[in-house]
Amino acid sequence: MKGGLVFALLFGAASFLSHPLWGQDDLMSFFDEPSGPEVVTSAFKAGRIINVQSPETTGKGELNFIIAHRFGRISDGWYALFGLDNAQMRMGLDYGVTDQLQVGVARSSFGKTLEANIKMRFVEQKSGGGAPVSLTGYSVVMRDGMRFPEDGLERLGIHRLSYVHQLVVSRKWSPEFSLALIPSLVHRNLVDQPARANDLGTLGFGFRYKLNNRLSVNGEYHYLLPRALEDGLHNSLSVGLDIETGGHVFQLHVTNSRGMFERAFLAETPGRWQDGDLYFGFNINRVFQVAERR
Repeated sequence: MKGGLVFALLFGAASFLSHPLWGQDDLMSFFDEPSGPEVVTSAFKAGRIINVQSPETTGKGELNFIIAHRFGRISDGWYALFGLDNAQMRMGLDYGVTDQLQVGVARSSFGKTLEANIKMRFVEQKSGGGAPVSLTGYSVVMRDGMRFPEDGLERLGIHRLSYVHQLVVSRKWSPEFSLALIPSLVHRNLVDQPARANDLGTLGFGFRYKLNNRLSVNGEYHYLLPRALEDGLHNSLSVGLDIETGGHVFQLHVTNSRGMFERAFLAETPGRWQDGDLYFGFNINRVFQVAERR
C-alpha cells in the first residue's frame, strides 16, 4: 500500500474531526473556559486506549510502569479456566523527557519481543478558538526473540526487527466523549509466509466514554489496508473498562488480538470475534515522579 493513501485518509478524517459541532461561543461555554484558548486535558486517562496509543504522554520527570496481561481464549472453556491458565505478559517503562516527549522500553513474553519507542505530542487541542484536535506521533522498533527454525535457510539478526509508525489524531468532543483516528504503517524485515507483505497499513479508531469520575468505557478498531483475508489475518477489535484510582489506572478488556505490541495486534491478528477467538486481559498503569519539575 502506498503511504500517500494513509495520509490522504488521515487529512480527510482530520478535517472532519476539526469541523465544529457548535459555534465558537458555544464551544467556549461548553468547556467553561471563556478567557481564551486553554489546553483540553484528559481526553484519555492512560497512554494506551487499550492496545493502541492514546494522545496522552507521560509528564516531565515521570516514569510510567505498565504491567499488561493477556490470557488465552475464553472459548477454551473450563479445561483452561476460560483462558486464565495461558497468560502472556508485557512489562513496559515510559519516561517523560518533557510534558510532550516520552521514550520507552518494553518486553513481551509473546514472541519474546523487546521494544524501544518514542512518542511526541506535536499539537494540543485547545478550547476557545485554539487547535480543534491534538496530534501525537509514535514510533517503535521491535525485536523478535524466538529461536529461528532449523530449516537450512539463512537468517540474520536484522531479520528479527520490525517497525511501526503512527499518528494519533484525537479530539475531546465533550467532558464525557473523546475520539481518536490512528493511521499506522507497519514494516517487517522478515515475514513468515511468502504471500504476506513486508509493508502494510492500518486505519484505526478509538474512543473513550466517561461514565463517572472513576470509570470509562473504551474501544478501538483497526482496519487492515488492504484487507489481508487471504493470509488468514483479521481486523483487531477491542472493548474495555478503565478504572482510575488516583495513583493507578486499571484497564480491563476483551479483544481478538493475543499480542500486546503494535506489530502483533495490527498486522498479525488471526482470530475473529464471530468465531469466539476472544481474549481477556488487563493493563495496570502506575506513575512515579522520579525527577523534580522546574
